[in-house]
Amino acid sequence: MSKRYLTKSRYKLGLECPNKLYFTKKEEEFYSAKTNDTFLQALASGGFQVEELARLHYSDGILVEEQDQYDYKALHETTAKLLERENVVIFEPAFLVEGLFIRVDILVKKGNNIQLIEVKAKSYHPENLYEFIGKRGAIKPSWKPYLFDVAFQKYVIEKSNSSFNVTPFLMLADKSKTTSLEGLNQKFRISKSSKERTGIVRLLDKLKDPERESVLSKVNISDIITLIENGEQRILEQYTFEQSIIAFREAYTKDKYFNYPIDCVSCKKCEFKAASKDELNGLKSGFEFCWNCQQNWSENEFKKPNLFEVWDFRSWQKVQDPNDIILDFVTEDILGFVAPDAGKLSRTERQWLQIEKSRNNDTNLEVLKDELKEEMDTWTFPLNFIDFETSTVALPFYVGQKPYEQVAFQFSHHIYHKNGRIEHATQFINSDPGIYPNFLFARALKKALSKNSGSIFKFATHENTIVNAVIEQLELSNEKDKHTLIDFLKTISHSKGEHNGMPWLGERDMIDLCKVIKDYYYNPYTKGSNSIKKVLPAVFKSSAFVKRKYKKTIGEIGISSKNFSSSKVWLSSDTNGNVIDPYRSLPKPFEEFNDKFHIISDLEDIADGGAALTAYGKLQYTEMNNKERLAITESLLRYCELDTLAMVMIYEHLKELVN
Repeated sequence: MSKRYLTKSRYKLGLECPNKLYFTKKEEEFYSAKTNDTFLQALASGGFQVEELARLHYSDGILVEEQDQYDYKALHETTAKLLERENVVIFEPAFLVEGLFIRVDILVKKGNNIQLIEVKAKSYHPENLYEFIGKRGAIKPSWKPYLFDVAFQKYVIEKSNSSFNVTPFLMLADKSKTTSLEGLNQKFRISKSSKERTGIVRLLDKLKDPERESVLSKVNISDIITLIENGEQRILEQYTFEQSIIAFREAYTKDKYFNYPIDCVSCKKCEFKAASKDELNGLKSGFEFCWNCQQNWSENEFKKPNLFEVWDFRSWQKVQDPNDIILDFVTEDILGFVAPDAGKLSRTERQWLQIEKSRNNDTNLEVLKDELKEEMDTWTFPLNFIDFETSTVALPFYVGQKPYEQVAFQFSHHIYHKNGRIEHATQFINSDPGIYPNFLFARALKKALSKNSGSIFKFATHENTIVNAVIEQLELSNEKDKHTLIDFLKTISHSKGEHNGMPWLGERDMIDLCKVIKDYYYNPYTKGSNSIKKVLPAVFKSSAFVKRKYKKTIGEIGISSKNFSSSKVWLSSDTNGNVIDPYRSLPKPFEEFNDKFHIISDLEDIADGGAALTAYGKLQYTEMNNKERLAITESLLRYCELDTLAMVMIYEHLKELVN
């Protein structure tokens, strides 16, 4: 085994759970649910683009480069040479000392005064007094990894040279700032052929006026880092900041299992835990390794249903013994059982249903039929089913925009007519790079939904959030038809949180089909999940009507489609008779391409919202030919069509139940 160093990413991993240090960097031995593909991460977060923009704030910066970016010693020596200068700005300087290794995003040296600048594609607002530390005096959980990361970097720099006076900063997307540059987000293209670690091809050489052109701001976090250093702010309560570094270094560099006490909250989120043996694909489970070592669990215990599977379980503080997570031992007291509202399933009632049905191997549905029918009788035909695909981008499209504006780039729209006819009525997608799609999206949505006055359905709250965001964007715009569009959007939504104008509740406010499911319906095959990706396969297993209907081609049952041929069959089974998840049956977007297309391996299929967002990132920020662009666009259209058809299928199942 090559020599190991505790890097800042390993240090942050140890803060999540020290036991993870034993499983990381062992891809051939231990399963991990996290991707190590920095290219995909860049598409999802925009982090590398923000980093490149930050560098433009320092036109005289020098990048530390070596042929082998894993030659830590050479990188450290190159950095040390540059630090001999009285004044210097360095990009990605490296520090190697006492088994610790870091690279800093930007370092500004003036004499012995060092500015340590950590760049993050995370937003903040300077007027928020409780941005980093909450009202109760603790660092907010969402900021802890970043702040402890900076503290670790400061520690290593000071270890390398005790004469340095280090001042730590975060450089963040400032939500109070707008840009004076047109098309800022297109100035940083992502390419796997780039020699840069960030994979960015920069189309902007310098900033003439960073304060007006950039949306990034530098924030001095010295006071917070001091609280971490002196132990007032901790993540692992039994370790001071320096103690945690020493302990993690000892475990990781010597490849020793830490044996940190099991914490159910951390274990639930552990990336070294797979959903099934099949998912492990021959690799070991780090989760099972821990529970075997510390709880002496046998294979039999791992097979038993447990609290990790229970939807929205919140009472982990009541679980005194880790063994009590097995559902056989769960009591109503541990669950914190709350009586349901009249005529609806409460959160804890759904949880208890899940536990009891799991114990008894009961796959029967639980449905409040009378209440569900009463709800469904209020719906107006034809029924409209809508799904949006959206993204948020750190760097704005237009002059005057702020960071992380919502981008609505796609929707699908199915109509269920009173006579049972199902129509894929409309769809919209904008896949052209650099085009801000929101107002085009709003016009297309208005055209689609104004053709009838029937009820409109969404699945979860996302669509209403996006409509609210587009309304705010329209209010600040100079679009000629903005008032017409705003008036329409308000008819299909309700105001959320604080808004500049009066609150509203539209006469066709979108009905949340997910909330309908939560209130009146429980299906054991979902294992507590209310995601449409879990509800649909469960419906296929439970509904005789849906099963019988969707075993036929869509041509036979008269469903129109804009993206599938009439021979498409949505319900199929594997050789063991198990229903195949229809989301996994979608065609691969790149199956017709050969290996010369570097884009193939990055995205096997569009099977969830995150993948759709990543695909949109590819369309926006990577160079590709028309054939590649068309393949991704068509894949996104197929995916989104299934989302709204899935809502139709769920509706048909509910209709079957109440009739």
